Amino acid sequence: MSSKNNKNLSILLKLTTFVAPYKWRVAAALFALVATASLTLSVGYGVRILIDEGFAQQSLVELTNAIQFIVGITLCIAIGTFFRFYLVSSVGERVSADIRLAVFNHVISLHPSYFETNSSGDIMSRLTTDTTLLQSIIGSSFSMAMRSA
Repeated sequence: MSSKNNKNLSILLKLTTFVAPYKWRVAAALFALVATASLTLSVGYGVRILIDEGFAQQSLVELTNAIQFIVGITLCIAIGTFFRFYLVSSVGERVSADIRLAVFNHVISLHPSYFETNSSGDIMSRLTTDTTLLQSIIGSSFSMAMRSA
């Protein structure tokens, strides 16, 4: 079982060569992730102010301030989530395009006998399907996994 995990890990490590040119985008996405996680934790503080100072003291000013704080934090979380998703999705698109280009360049460099034994339709179908799957994993699933981790 561990050899299978090592094989899967080695396949994922090969993807790092394609992700490396976009390290600043990945770093920005991680920053957006940490920022939104921190802001999410501060919503509890806003609720505490809302209850302790707004409702308990029956102060309209404090109630308004607490609601504005919660709405402001929520907007910041939404903006951070947008940037995280945008950055991870754009990295997924670019990595997918780079992989397609690398695989296409490899396929056209193959000996003509390869194309005599394998159907060109099958080759193109595998190329398209596999890179689309990688694009989905890197672009969407990775973003959701980062958020859930």
